[in-house]
Amino acid sequence: MKIGDKSTVREYYAALVRRDESYRGVFVVGVSSTGIFCLPTCPARKPKAENCEFYPDARDALRHGYRPCKRCRPTGDPSLVPEAVGLALAMLEDPLREGRVSDTDLKNAGISPEYLRRWYQKRYGITFQAYQRMLRINRAFAELQSRDTPVSGAAMNAGYDSLSGFGYTYRKLIQSAPSEAPESSLILMDRLDTPIGPMFAAASDRGLCLLEFTDRRMLESELEVLQRRLKSRIIFGANAHIDAARSQLAEYFRGELAHFDLSLHAPGLALIHI
Repeated sequence: MKIGDKSTVREYYAALVRRDESYRGVFVVGVSSTGIFCLPTCPARKPKAENCEFYPDARDALRHGYRPCKRCRPTGDPSLVPEAVGLALAMLEDPLREGRVSDTDLKNAGISPEYLRRWYQKRYGITFQAYQRMLRINRAFAELQSRDTPVSGAAMNAGYDSLSGFGYTYRKLIQSAPSEAPESSLILMDRLDTPIGPMFAAASDRGLCLLEFTDRRMLESELEVLQRRLKSRIIFGANAHIDAARSQLAEYFRGELAHFDLSLHAPGLALIHI
């Protein structure tokens, strides 16, 4: 889908002119005078504004007849994320932070909270703060599932100072109380960027159970059916099965992999492996 909002187009063109690294993964630009599309950081000479068309990702640019630039290779490495996003994720993984990164923390690290919010909203449909809350609840869910950790301990380990705040967020995301021992695992879902368009990968602790393009019309219905059949909730996050799919897809599109080695957890079927 071509981006038509005039203020967004002006913002993206300004980012293109200054080769702003923080916009990598936010848009690609099609140049009508050459028929190619580029990353925001392309080192080529910048086109005139009237010759630029902006798209959310490479797949949309390809659909509109543009071919990838040979200098910046916009379909070459789908695993790249903006430096600011990588730094924010590293902050989330810092055990001393307990999965809590505030806007003040981001500003102190030189990261714009507004940019990060926009980037996560575009990719996941939620803010960065909502994303990190899901990661913390996922951690608490895993501890409660083991039945070795009391609710208060799981709340503290997830970075919550208040049991009531923890309980509210937990019930909102998991749709059950923390005191109710979970009978099944969560389904985690993350976005994977590929040269032919962004995809969502979802996986239980047993294997990959969904791999679908983010713009598929029936995606919401697919997710509802998946939750119902596996009797699980879907929240954003990643596990070993999603990480394996991400890695193997990148190798496949680089021409380095012909056969996948993934465990699949398909509703209605026995656990299979490909």
